[in-house]
This record gives sequence, C-alpha cells and structure tokens, in this order.
Amino acid sequence: MRSGDHNSMNKLIGNNLRFIRRLKKMSLMQLADKMNIKYQQVGKYELGQNQLCAFRLWQASHILGCKIKYFFDKNYITKMYGYHSANIRRNSAMPSELLDVDLLQAELDNELAYIDFREEQKNANV
Repeated sequence: MRSGDHNSMNKLIGNNLRFIRRLKKMSLMQLADKMNIKYQQVGKYELGQNQLCAFRLWQASHILGCKIKYFFDKNYITKMYGYHSANIRRNSAMPSELLDVDLLQAELDNELAYIDFREEQKNANV
C-alpha cells in the first residue's frame, strides 16, 4: 500500500503535467499520441492515480519542452502565474523558454540589481 507522501507526490506531478500541457495548448490525445500511450493513461497520470516512471517523465519533459524538475516543484504553478498572469490564458501555446521559472527569476534578479545600481549612481550624484 502506498503512503500519503507517495500519493501526494503523484498528484503534484500530475497537476504540474496538466498545467504545462495546457500552457502548450496540447490536448490529452495529442500528448498521449506523442508518448505512444492511451489518452486515458495520461489522464490517470494527471489525476495522480498512476505514477509516471522515469522514462515517461523524461519523455513528457522533452515533448512539452520543460525541465523534469518542474514536475516536482510544488510552487511551479504559482510561480508561473506570478510571471505570466496576463499570458496564461492566451490562445497560443506558451514558448518553452517561458516555462523555465529559474531563468525568469534570474532575469528578474538582474533587472532589479540594475535598477538598484542606477538608483545608487543617481543618489551619489546628488
């Protein structure tokens, strides 16, 4: 019998899989076809009813154009809404580079550091 942690992890992975698939504007059937499995199986993965093996995680990450670690990130969906709230519901698929929250955070940190630097220069000249 599986533990609560095991089931919680399956649900987390499934929720993130569904979220990323929807961002890519890919249907359940399209993802299943690319993974060479039945769409019902993908549905079970997304609901956390079945566990994805390492190969299926790797396969899904390559098909969806995201890092495997984002399937395990409990804050991934919240972070994505924070970065892309205006773009989440748009009609076109989210480009893969916009799925990388680590890169987005690094870019934001660089911009904030630049703003701080400019403010320090401005204050030094006053």
